[in-house]
Amino acid sequence: MSDDPQSDLKPEIRQLPRAMSLFLKRAMPTYSVESCAEAFILTLANLIPVGHLIGYLWKSARQTNHRLRLTIKSSEVLQEPEGAPPAEIVQRETSPESQEDLKLVLHHSLKSLQFDPAERKTLEDQGCRAAVEIHFSYYSRPILRVILGLSNAKLLPTIEAQDFLLVFCRCCFVSLNGAYLAELDEREGRREKPQLSERFNLTLQWFHSLVRHLNIGIAGLQSGQAAEAEDALERASIVASICLAEMIALKGQIQR
Repeated sequence: MSDDPQSDLKPEIRQLPRAMSLFLKRAMPTYSVESCAEAFILTLANLIPVGHLIGYLWKSARQTNHRLRLTIKSSEVLQEPEGAPPAEIVQRETSPESQEDLKLVLHHSLKSLQFDPAERKTLEDQGCRAAVEIHFSYYSRPILRVILGLSNAKLLPTIEAQDFLLVFCRCCFVSLNGAYLAELDEREGRREKPQLSERFNLTLQWFHSLVRHLNIGIAGLQSGQAAEAEDALERASIVASICLAEMIALKGQIQR
């Protein structure tokens, strides 16, 4: 990372293509939940003047009590396996009433960072007084949680930067969610013996479904039906993740 994290990328919508290019360049070589998480963190660190970063990655939907702790050192993401956190924290992280598939939270004070007192103390010891918190999940099951500690609340993203971050997170979530679905399906035995023709046909079906939702969204925007357009575009994002999961499965089948 450069000494000035914002010297290369400005957190505004017009910088989205460049940000996504960096994300994909880091995620694509191995393309997994792990590589997507690392690519997201390293790209994000170039968007916000981070004082301290903490991340948590859950690799298995069956083991929500076990996670990897992610930190940055010398422009690399370090992983540290972590034992089961307190039951109360796990319950909060997977709580259906508070958990959304994607959530971006700005903390003007670390007092509102509720999950783990030790986590808050670590940020305070690093001189952080505010934070940006990002959650990615799959139907209330946590995948990735990232906390960006900031030295003061003045460094929190502006409205324009918040819009950029939300769109950037949505774009990355398609990749993260697709990789997660592919790994989950393989773990649960749904991809043990996939037929190449079946995978190809299924991928085509999901791709056409994606195009249909996008066109419905565009039509809604053109006719001024914002709610219908938003619903269609959200569905397109979900279908894109499924389509990506099928493509990953298809690639794995071809390489065997």
